[in-house]
Amino acid sequence: MRFSLKSILLLLLLFPESLFATSFLNDLRDQVEVTPDSAKTELFLKLSKQYRNINLDSAVYFAQKALESSKIHGNKQDIVRSNLELARNYSKSGDFFRSKQSIDNALHIATQNHDSTGIGKTLYQLGSYYSSTNQYDSSVYYFNKSIKWSEKIGDKFTKAINYNGLGIISWEKGDLERALNNYLNAYDIADELNDSNLKMTLLSNIGNIYADEKQSEKALSSYLQVLEMAKKENRIDFTATIYNNIAILYQNDKKYEKALSYFQKTLDIKRKLGDNQGIALAYNNIGENYFSQGNIDKSVNFLNQALAINRNLNLKTEIIYNLETLSQIYLKTGNYSKAHNYLIESIDLSKKLNLKGKYRDLLKQLSEYYYKSDNYKKAYTTFNQFNSLKDSLQNISRSDRIAQLQTEFETTKKEKENEILRVKNQLTQEKLNKEKTLKNYVFIFFLIALTFLVLIFILFRSKVKTNQQINKVNGMLEESNQQLEITNATKDKFFSIIAHDLKTPFNAILGFSELIKDEIISTKDLGMIEEYNNSVNEAAHSLFTLLENLLEWAKSQRGSIEFSPTQFDLYEVVQSNITLFKLKATDKSIQLDSDLEPKTMAYGDVNMVNTIVRNLINNALKFTNTNGEIHISTAIEDDFIILSVQDNGIGISKENQEKLFRLDCNYTTTGTNDETGSGLGLILCKEFAEKNGGDIWVESKLSKGSKFIITLKTA
Repeated sequence: MRFSLKSILLLLLLFPESLFATSFLNDLRDQVEVTPDSAKTELFLKLSKQYRNINLDSAVYFAQKALESSKIHGNKQDIVRSNLELARNYSKSGDFFRSKQSIDNALHIATQNHDSTGIGKTLYQLGSYYSSTNQYDSSVYYFNKSIKWSEKIGDKFTKAINYNGLGIISWEKGDLERALNNYLNAYDIADELNDSNLKMTLLSNIGNIYADEKQSEKALSSYLQVLEMAKKENRIDFTATIYNNIAILYQNDKKYEKALSYFQKTLDIKRKLGDNQGIALAYNNIGENYFSQGNIDKSVNFLNQALAINRNLNLKTEIIYNLETLSQIYLKTGNYSKAHNYLIESIDLSKKLNLKGKYRDLLKQLSEYYYKSDNYKKAYTTFNQFNSLKDSLQNISRSDRIAQLQTEFETTKKEKENEILRVKNQLTQEKLNKEKTLKNYVFIFFLIALTFLVLIFILFRSKVKTNQQINKVNGMLEESNQQLEITNATKDKFFSIIAHDLKTPFNAILGFSELIKDEIISTKDLGMIEEYNNSVNEAAHSLFTLLENLLEWAKSQRGSIEFSPTQFDLYEVVQSNITLFKLKATDKSIQLDSDLEPKTMAYGDVNMVNTIVRNLINNALKFTNTNGEIHISTAIEDDFIILSVQDNGIGISKENQEKLFRLDCNYTTTGTNDETGSGLGLILCKEFAEKNGGDIWVESKLSKGSKFIITLKTA
């Protein structure tokens, strides 16, 4: 049975106004021509919400029109809202890449504009995005982050829907105890806000937990409570949802005729609302009901109608469930060819959407198909895949704990209602008793109280302003102290380089040049002169490298290096540096090679990356013994390229590894041929790696060699 509870409940919670009759859509569209340009953004957003369950292409179109309108009028908050509306439409259509882009745009603008409400809602939308793509850890992170932000600005509603989102994730993962805890947290807030819409959603979700625990009577009780509230509030959208949930309960209890009648009630409401997605779900559930009763022809007819609507709406997740049910029917009736085709299409879609639970179930069905088709080898292989995935997704039910929490919730709720009623009665009685004696003093008391409150408000406001100014000054002082410490460290490093590292190569150049002069005058020994000349040349190269790094570092400290990220071929950068250092490697008989393939495309500032690669190869040559090896390699991990420069040189102790990338630790050592260095190159590498959104670290053992690793974004 296809339980589309998660998506329906989120939509009802956030956009109850989006499920109106089609005539309302026509009224909205007619208003476009007569509405002033300054008010069109709001109208376009309403149209987008209306079309979301009817025609996704139209929903996307109107969200884009809202974004264009808000940009023309420069309304930053409307730009954020329009981007979030676009994100929801893209997510529903399965275009998660564009959905994430729109969310990122909204977060950037909200942050830039200090839009606290926009930031909180955007963080919630990020949580919903990661939930839709089954990236539950990321989803939980952003829901919790949105909760903290909502608490900071006092946005209780957003805090509540985040708890609801956390509950849905726990429910999806089978952690029903945690799901209930989150729903109860949300319900407390909804009760405080007296938000009937939110309370209906959460009671329905709690009913779903009972349904999953096969406690049909308790689930039905929760659903009927919501149904009564929905009818009182005239919320036919909620009524349809609860009819569907009740039908599913009866379906699971094999009461097929009762289930069919409630599915039909759901379909009637969805048709009235013009909710195409809801119509498709109702068709699907009716089709599965007929399948359970053995009426294959009617079952296939309704399921094909559902599949056609979902294909038209491009609802990939719903398509998977339609295909799965049809494949089961054809497998049962012996039409193995159609069963196989539908199974393969649904497996491909679930794998592409990373729906691991559904992918696992479909693998089991595919194994059964192969078994019935006498293809035992494929049946065995597929079943092993199913078992492996099943073990990793196993969840443990906690029915007893959930029942206990539910009892506590009901008890607390009842006690709170009784306490409120008792207090109300007491206050009413006291008011009646005192009204006769205090009537003449009410006005005087009111004036005194008002004066007192005004004074308190003035004092409080003054205190708040004073505290804000103190906090601001303290923050500025702390920031100045931190900047001063960084500046002092930078200054110390700079003078250390000038006092020591620049002095050393200059002394070498001066000393060897004097020796060359003396040798020419005295012995004219060309071999000795050549040796001295090579030493001068090596010192000059060392000095040039030091000055080049020093200039790059100085520019970086001043912020005068322009960060210009582009797509570039990392292979070309590495090869150009290998060519640059080939002669130096040959002089030390070191094998310098790379396994990079052409068109290894990365994204970043190519000049900064070139500086990083140049410094890492230069360091490797410096600390690798004669006849040693240096190997450059890459690997792809997630959205990053892992670039490694590995040598079999002298290595670095654990203690010194911690000093390599720190500005406040002046760590330097000589190379295998007494080459000198400042330690500045690795500090520069770290700054440039982080500016390009990556990182750098070292893995090394003394006498075993070193491996410097950097991460770069893929193009």
